[in-house]
Amino acid sequence: MHFTLLSTQQQTELERALAQQQGRVLALELAGEAVIVKRQEGRNRPLAYSLLNLLARSLRQPLLCAVPAPGGAAGQAIEARRLQTLHAAGVLVPELLAAQPGYLVMRNVGKTSIDHLLAHQPADQRKVWLAGLNAILATHRCGQALSQAFARNIIFHAGQVHFIDFEDDPLSVLSLAEAQSRDWLFYLHSTSYLLRAGPAEQAQLLARYLRQDDPTVQQLVARSASTLAWLRHLPKQRKPWGRDVISLQGAAATLHAYRCLDVPGPLAP
Repeated sequence: MHFTLLSTQQQTELERALAQQQGRVLALELAGEAVIVKRQEGRNRPLAYSLLNLLARSLRQPLLCAVPAPGGAAGQAIEARRLQTLHAAGVLVPELLAAQPGYLVMRNVGKTSIDHLLAHQPADQRKVWLAGLNAILATHRCGQALSQAFARNIIFHAGQVHFIDFEDDPLSVLSLAEAQSRDWLFYLHSTSYLLRAGPAEQAQLLARYLRQDDPTVQQLVARSASTLAWLRHLPKQRKPWGRDVISLQGAAATLHAYRCLDVPGPLAP
């Protein structure tokens, strides 16, 4: 897939910038328009997939198995196709402006991610976190899934939520319901440990949105909650355990609290 919506002036400025600047991801101004340029990523090493799959199997969580991300030209083609598909479905993703050998150009939708806001603007935590939950639900209602629904890949700008990073396609190995369930789990994994709200409050807020999703998705998340709940007993202190441990603990604590809710249907906002 090769195409461009860039003007001649923009293309000239882009080629100059690519020749002068290093780095895989560039934020540029092309004839006054803010864009992001992503160069092709190298091929991922199979060992990384093997380790993640081993962890998923040990936790009895097939939804957490790695989705193949081939990198190179194949990975770029996946991202271009997914951006166009999601955009056409009404999901807020960067508009793809050009796909050329070696790079993609997309409209810049902002640079402030949800995990940054949760960590550095505690007064806005509730608003930001709920905006992410609502955006995930809206994506699923469009019949789509995200795959990399980590807070670092969710941009909150001017009151809108945009999703980025689509170098793999979960539907290549998962059903739509499984991929959508994975979105909820990844979002919790990357946000729960940052929130001042405790697991019980997080579970109540999560339920407002998750219980409006497809029943099969709800069942898959509930099944994951039952399997992962024991991880809530992991340490809560970042030092010396590191972020990976406390993020698992936080997500598991929220999932356990969600599993214990006895509200039969969607909670009122």
